[in-house]
Amino acid sequence: MDLTDKRAQLREFVTRSLGTPNLAGDDDIFEVGGATSLFSVELVIFIEDSLGVPLADDDLERDNFATINAMAAMIDRKHATP
Repeated sequence: MDLTDKRAQLREFVTRSLGTPNLAGDDDIFEVGGATSLFSVELVIFIEDSLGVPLADDDLERDNFATINAMAAMIDRKHATP
């Protein structure tokens, strides 16, 4: 699965899970998307298990998960790191 596919799957998961199909890439999911702490855990599991992107403790910052674009950038960074 390439990065474009991972970004598309991430967007689909977030918008479907939050019931916000018109969520923009820079919309803060905790403010406009209604994300909760439980959703945050589900999101981490999705990124690790479904997208195959291992996350470290340092990655678990709110800024990395606030928007779809921020999550996609984090996934890109993780792929660039050997």
